[in-house]
Amino acid sequence: MQTIITAATILSMYLSAAENSNSSYYYNADMENGKVTTMYVYESDSEVLTSKLAYNYTYDEQDRLVKKEVMRWNSVSGKWENDYSLDLIYNEDGYELSRSVWDKRTQAYLPTMEKAVYQYVTDQVVAVNYLRRHESQEQFEWVDSMLVMNPTDGLLLATR
Repeated sequence: MQTIITAATILSMYLSAAENSNSSYYYNADMENGKVTTMYVYESDSEVLTSKLAYNYTYDEQDRLVKKEVMRWNSVSGKWENDYSLDLIYNEDGYELSRSVWDKRTQAYLPTMEKAVYQYVTDQVVAVNYLRRHESQEQFEWVDSMLVMNPTDGLLLATR
């Protein structure tokens, strides 16, 4: 069940979103070596496209996603402004997903306050643990957890 977000996954998401003609959103991407490095989101208002979001993607040497930075368009300044970052750390048992919010005052990301830890229990089961910390603490505390199961064809009661 090794669910890993790769450069191919991001490219597939971009192509799927770009082909959706029923949406009021439009997408464009910067690519480098066959990888989406930045995806831009625009909103259609009648005949005008307005910038909304930009997603910057960073990959490791195995083409796995390690960072997704989200930026919002500031129509007053006419510039992209950082909003938050999703960071992935991979290990033998799974991976961690953490979220950091941009602090305009310090012009840096604040320390991570929440994260989700995905651990492979078996080929078909992943344990997801949600952790949070308060500003005054260094350690993360367990908040919630769940098991995600992916049945195989052999376990289905009906087939096509």
